[in-house]
Amino acid sequence: MNHFVRLLLLFTPSLAALGLLGIAFATNWWTIPLERNIPTEDSLKQSSNDERIYSTLIRIPLSRGLLTECVAYRNVKVLISSAYDFRPELSRDQAAKLAHENCTVNQFTCETGFSIVRPLTRCIDRRQKCNRIVDCEDKSDEISCAENPNAHNNEFFNCPTGYSKCQDGKSCYRKAEQTCDGVFNCMDKSDEQNCNDEKCQQNKHVYCPREGTCARKENSKRCDGIVDCADNSDEENCSQCTSGSSGFPCDSKCFPVESKCDGVVHCSDLSDEIDCKEYTTTSNYQKKIYDNNQYCMEQRFDPFRFTPPNDSLIESYSNPTKRMSYVHLDYWLHLIVVYGIIGGLIFLLFAVLSLFFFGCCRRHCICVPFYFYGFGMLLAWLLISIALISFVLIWLFQKQNILDDETTLPLEIMIHERNPMLRHVEFFGLSFWLACGAALATFIGLLLSYCVCCTLGSARADDKEYEIMQMHNY
Repeated sequence: MNHFVRLLLLFTPSLAALGLLGIAFATNWWTIPLERNIPTEDSLKQSSNDERIYSTLIRIPLSRGLLTECVAYRNVKVLISSAYDFRPELSRDQAAKLAHENCTVNQFTCETGFSIVRPLTRCIDRRQKCNRIVDCEDKSDEISCAENPNAHNNEFFNCPTGYSKCQDGKSCYRKAEQTCDGVFNCMDKSDEQNCNDEKCQQNKHVYCPREGTCARKENSKRCDGIVDCADNSDEENCSQCTSGSSGFPCDSKCFPVESKCDGVVHCSDLSDEIDCKEYTTTSNYQKKIYDNNQYCMEQRFDPFRFTPPNDSLIESYSNPTKRMSYVHLDYWLHLIVVYGIIGGLIFLLFAVLSLFFFGCCRRHCICVPFYFYGFGMLLAWLLISIALISFVLIWLFQKQNILDDETTLPLEIMIHERNPMLRHVEFFGLSFWLACGAALATFIGLLLSYCVCCTLGSARADDKEYEIMQMHNY
């Protein structure tokens, strides 16, 4: 095998790998959105009364490179559970306090609900038990009495001053204040029947049309950025937010002012996360608009930062420790992808340069450049392969954890359960397959370097024999 053939055999796969990996590194095609998997309102079919249509934002990666990604957020209709409660849950500290709350001997403990007057405690005065006035939201202070006829002294009773009898005649309530106030104060729930917008407003409560009841919270308003109805109906279809409220409108909804610049996108036009001084993306200064008029948020990955970023919503997850472990794992895998591709480029360039030294130093050190070439191709192949495997692992982990209640928020879990095609909106792009081609070309170059090195001994003998034959006779 002559000198030119060796160089041609080795240059071809190494230059091909270098070119493919360079294009993959420079482009932003690491992912492509599958538009056919994004639901449309016409395609939504409610299988039962438990489901209803809800408008929400979905995350659609438009482009993803090694160090940047551009993500669009589209407002689409999806199916959700009718029983899902959108109201803010108790904070972790409040929930822990209630879980370990011990009532005194002079108090009665509501079994599953809270006190109506004091909603952050389960304890009521023992004298309030079996007094024909519902003081626990779960009615546990009166249910046992209703089941035991001997619990009350007389069947024909008079309600205390200011109270009226409920329709079933078994309990009392303050008719003026507790009619249509969002709380069942009667055993037969008659105080919350036939409620409408006008009746709710009389008691300073917002009306929840899908539930047909009034919101629990007093002084609640429609389109003020605060979710008061369990089905979120008080904050939907809002052309503008209530005057005097701190909410801001977008996508026909109102959000509280705390949602601005919190690191979570709530608006499809990114208006809640633009012009934020302390934000980890570059889109707070500029927006990108593509041909389909979609706003795109550009996020940059810093390869020189070796501490994973903090999750602004970490306390909202059921298991913050497991959520943080998942965020850290995702960050380190991204770091491996970045340095794997960069390292592969460096060692491919090193292997190509070693071939030039082979051309210059062929007579003096014929084996050394080939060893350098093989070593560089081996390391390049290992690094590129590790990067590609890490990228696939990121993709698999994201699909696996989307339905994990310890690493994903409840609303996202419920949306992906009812709309399974949303899990397949994102897929590998052209750049991934270019990197796969670079890994294959590198492996072929590695095999060829081994074959060429095996022929060097015979090639050297042939050269030596040629030199002897050309020697002059003395």
